[in-house]
Amino acid sequence: MVIEVPDAWRRLRDMEFVLAEQPAIAHAVRCLSLLDVLELQLQLLAQPEWPEFGEPEQLPPNVIRFRPRRR
Repeated sequence: MVIEVPDAWRRLRDMEFVLAEQPAIAHAVRCLSLLDVLELQLQLLAQPEWPEFGEPEQLPPNVIRFRPRRR
């Protein structure tokens, strides 16, 4: 399966969107090694079907969004 360049960039943008909007997923991915993160990205890019992402679901007020540490 070959993914065209615009579709690959869209999928990477969607992955970034999920990490920004889903704190539990972001935390789980952050716990992976760099090699595992790259492998996960390649597997996600290779999926034949890709979900369409609409507007993010509003989180309850007691949920704190994940923010990467700044060094």
